[in-house]
Amino acid sequence: MTKVVYLDRPFVLKPYSKKELDSLLKISPCVRRAWLKALQPELGEPIGGLFSMRQVEFIINAYGIPGQIVNEAA
Repeated sequence: MTKVVYLDRPFVLKPYSKKELDSLLKISPCVRRAWLKALQPELGEPIGGLFSMRQVEFIINAYGIPGQIVNEAA
């Protein structure tokens, strides 16, 4: 079974704050912290409160593009 998650607008690769990532990925701050902690050695810290385009791309490669089709376990 597949599930389609739709965004209000298309995904744009640009610098994002933590709060913007939460909203974009539709996750809670708690989930975001756990996800980013797992990526921390390679990801690094946000600069000036924003994740760079390279960091956002790294996060998206790890957890998927918002709005993509995902497989659900039956």
